[in-house]
Amino acid sequence: MVSMDGLLAGWMVLNDLLGALKEKDVFIPDLTFGDLRNSKMSLEYLRSFESEIRSGGQGEDDNRLQMEMELQIQRLRDTLMVWAEEKEGVEYRNSWEKRFDEAVKGKRKEYAPEPEVHISDIPRDKQVGFFRIKLPEDIPVEIVSEIAEDCMVNISLDGERHLQVSGKRECVRDAMNRLGQLFYGDSKME
Repeated sequence: MVSMDGLLAGWMVLNDLLGALKEKDVFIPDLTFGDLRNSKMSLEYLRSFESEIRSGGQGEDDNRLQMEMELQIQRLRDTLMVWAEEKEGVEYRNSWEKRFDEAVKGKRKEYAPEPEVHISDIPRDKQVGFFRIKLPEDIPVEIVSEIAEDCMVNISLDGERHLQVSGKRECVRDAMNRLGQLFYGDSKME
């Protein structure tokens, strides 16, 4: 398995490639944008539990989600690389593939994920789940509060629009999925 930092670094390369392709007027379906955004949220969630997942202390659902994320990142990579080759040729694709491979292995500093930020005031109990994401500016906090109430999770928001979600593991997963679907759409990548 690839480390969460490696997957996140690979995601950053794919995000840059997506932007480069869009600038070159390559048609990018909305579903691809949605899958990329959903992947980021799931990677951030899994990254916060990486040490527990490696030690076997996490549930089967988190292990399955990690494997699904590896596959989704690979599918996104394959799709974007095909579009890159179609638009700009084999050398262009190869340069992005090299960048992706180096980022996943931690060999590209510009794609090194930011160090994890301490999540404050959350108990470290095994039954408690949490994740932290930075909300885009256009996401109304009121809707996030309603989802938190419906999912029975605790939320807090700091001045940088970082949202911390905590609660029972199942409730946190539900909140993560609902936030992803609401703001990024359903994942359609198969």
